[in-house]
Amino acid sequence: MVVEAAVDELITAARAVAIAEAQLLQALSRVAKASPVREFAPVEVASSLAWSRQAATAKLAFAREVLELSAVFGSLSRGEIDLPKARVFCEETRVLPPESARDVCGQLLPEAPGLTTGQLRAKLSRLVLTIDPHAAKARHREKVASRRLVFEPDRDGCAGLFALDLPADRARAAANAVHAQARMARAAGDARSMDQLRADIFLDLLSGKPSGGRGGSVELTASLRTLVHLAETPGDLAGYGPVIADIARKVASQQRNASWTFTVHDAETGDTFHGITRTRPTPPKEAAKLGGPRPGAPADRSASPGRSRGRARAASGPMFMPPLSANQTRQHPVRDSVETDYAERANSAGKADITRDRRQATAAVARIVRARDRRCRAPGCRVPASRCDLDHRQDWAHGGRTEPANLVPLCRYHHRAKHVGGWRYYRTKHGAYVWRSPLGRNYRVDPELPP
Repeated sequence: MVVEAAVDELITAARAVAIAEAQLLQALSRVAKASPVREFAPVEVASSLAWSRQAATAKLAFAREVLELSAVFGSLSRGEIDLPKARVFCEETRVLPPESARDVCGQLLPEAPGLTTGQLRAKLSRLVLTIDPHAAKARHREKVASRRLVFEPDRDGCAGLFALDLPADRARAAANAVHAQARMARAAGDARSMDQLRADIFLDLLSGKPSGGRGGSVELTASLRTLVHLAETPGDLAGYGPVIADIARKVASQQRNASWTFTVHDAETGDTFHGITRTRPTPPKEAAKLGGPRPGAPADRSASPGRSRGRARAASGPMFMPPLSANQTRQHPVRDSVETDYAERANSAGKADITRDRRQATAAVARIVRARDRRCRAPGCRVPASRCDLDHRQDWAHGGRTEPANLVPLCRYHHRAKHVGGWRYYRTKHGAYVWRSPLGRNYRVDPELPP
């Protein structure tokens, strides 16, 4: 078909560009090696290509860096990854010793062609934090110590205002607060665009002008072992990505008075159960003093959907306990029947108000869906599920029910792509989503498995 040939031509052209970029980087490296004094190699490059000296210096530095990661350069030279992905590999592994950096790259290179740069960066960041958590803490402290506010004059009577090297949790909370106030202003009839509203509210807050809004919250996912100081596994801050364990514990402690959700995963059956609890994880030393439950035990048995054999086996395994506002859990393939079964049991136990006979999902149903699918399930999208619409896989108008098995979080853009843009998708029995484009291409979106 003509339309399929057009997509094939696009892919071929993109690979050719990647191969050409690799050739350029190799040529730059040869010029640098041939220069009698390496310090002045950028002058040769800048003069021959009519580049600025700064551009030549930066490109030469990147060429040296990516060539040291031989597997990454090889993948680029074969057109398997593009230049932006090669750059992400270099940037995220820069803090590791050379051998560790090559090992991390080797682990993720096989799946890199199917990832966006954002997905790749998140996976690399998590691996780096896991491999070297103590060095990551030191780097975090050093970076935060360099935080600063930068004012940059621009043309036409405008300027840019940047706050750099801020702690991720506080920066995310501040951005969420500005966004929440912008949404309230739009709902009240303000005609400004969301970008204009966010910029104006940002300036109002900094200049001390009352805005009438409320503070921002953040969405956190963390393992129970991390929260009780038994592991240094990175947490995940929605809208940011992996963060060191210290930040995860700090965010959790700041929301001790809120309801939290938990997920218990049975590794043998693949079943996943969700609940709400006000019980908090207790670090080992405190638990011993108080005579409390052992670390790793279920936080609140009454909140689980029954003392099933599966739940009991999972008690010492991964349990994820973010705040109630969170996207809750790392996702694992879950059969539709399991979700429906949990919904029925939760309803019968009086734990949730689950109603299939109305279009709008109840809070309980939305919580289950967002616990299963932590992000928009469209190809490459990383919008947190808490900011997504809940789409009926089988349309409500055609008999689709408002239950977890029939709901999928989609950001507004991809929701419209389905209903207006001609895209379609279906969910496999193993929890993946397969999207079909208007041009006849299929794109698979696999579940995010716990690392």
